[in-house]
Amino acid sequence: MKDRGNKIILFGGTSEGRELAEYGAAVQAPVLVSVVSGYGEMLLPETPWVTVRRGPLDQAEMKQLFMKEQPELVLDATHPYAQQVTASLSQVCECLKIPYKRVVRSSAGAMSGSGGTGQTVYYTEHAEEAVSILKQDDRPVFLTTGSKELQVFSSAGHLQGRIYARVLPDSKVLEACQAMGVCGSHLIAMQGPFSQELNEAMLRQIGAGWLVTKESGVRGGFAEKLEAAKACGVSVIVIGRPSAEQGISLQEAKEEMARFGRRQLHLIGLGMGGGRQLTLEAVDALKQCDAVLGASRMLKDSSSWIQNAVQAAVYQPEQILEWLKEHREIRNAAVIYSGDTGFYSGCQTLLQTLQKCQRGADWNITVYPGISSVSGLCARLGISWEQMYLASGHGRECDVEQLIEEHEQVFLLLGGELGLKELCIRLTKAGYGQVQVMAGIRMGYPDEQLIQDEACRLTDTDAPGLAAAILIKKSRMGDRA
Repeated sequence: MKDRGNKIILFGGTSEGRELAEYGAAVQAPVLVSVVSGYGEMLLPETPWVTVRRGPLDQAEMKQLFMKEQPELVLDATHPYAQQVTASLSQVCECLKIPYKRVVRSSAGAMSGSGGTGQTVYYTEHAEEAVSILKQDDRPVFLTTGSKELQVFSSAGHLQGRIYARVLPDSKVLEACQAMGVCGSHLIAMQGPFSQELNEAMLRQIGAGWLVTKESGVRGGFAEKLEAAKACGVSVIVIGRPSAEQGISLQEAKEEMARFGRRQLHLIGLGMGGGRQLTLEAVDALKQCDAVLGASRMLKDSSSWIQNAVQAAVYQPEQILEWLKEHREIRNAAVIYSGDTGFYSGCQTLLQTLQKCQRGADWNITVYPGISSVSGLCARLGISWEQMYLASGHGRECDVEQLIEEHEQVFLLLGGELGLKELCIRLTKAGYGQVQVMAGIRMGYPDEQLIQDEACRLTDTDAPGLAAAILIKKSRMGDRA
């Protein structure tokens, strides 16, 4: 992969951070993800689009990292309780004039007062307040606030032997817990979030009388913990979020990231006409597009699948590129062509233009073939096209007389100045009036026609519009008979 630099720096370590890293990989946006622990690094996707750095950063180190990477966006998806990290990120980004967005975790509704089964829920602002509340009795405490504030609880004399702490399964975290005297059966190392059923099982296993939790939101499994405590008749202490946060949602963060990802460009062969020769693969691509470009007839023929997309009657390569350049908000676009993308199609011209001017660097380009006129006409006639010479007289110079002189079978795309009538006149004048002509007119449309006769008998045929013809010499027809 070409080195594009890390346009986005994402501070993670949360489920939101992991999801954003995965999304960055999916849209191919170059992201540097900063996590504190090796365990956090292990959960991230392995992809060329995601680079990971591990270890905590102070303000000076953050500034040094940003000056080196020159990001165009910093996303802060750290834990809601990581106040100091969030404050430092905001300050450094403001100093360096780097766009900064805080990803705010959605809150979960909490129970208040009595739970209806003799259960009480207490709300505090600090861990120290929770420690004080736990002086009421000597029941075991299921502590789900993580390892950072464990010292506050483990150092309290009235909590000795009562604490059962659930922490991340990271080696450094486990070492720190053991150093604080929380170990053995009192230490539960698991990755959440957890279901209500699993929380209930843990509460019952340790005989807990108390559950201490942070208001960790929907993604932190907050509601599941409260419901489990209610079912088990366990008292709850909720340490509230430090303050009401301002920022963007997870979905809004993804939309920000998408601006830096590679855009999707689908070059689609529509087939012979009418839109019914599209492959299922191409139909799926069209349905997902934000915009569809092509000649007016192409847009009309594919209207069933592009009703929700922006449509632009643009089909010349330079016009297409200019339109896409002016509409940066379009992330998933298609250009539709008649026939097959690999048979006298404007698709090849666009691909060559993209390669020459290197404007395709920000695009993932996928080509979808359609059912070509040669394949469709031969299928209708029940013949093979293995031995045919393929050519086009549609909008280009074509020496029809020379082609039939040199080849037993010729397939021709017709159009422009070379229609079916003009073709047969030219063949007759050149002494090839006995050549068998099998033509398909407006194939794929309801008024489709198939015409078969000698060239000399078709010089007065009025067959305007889209057409294709197969020419077979008499000798060859005799062999087929």
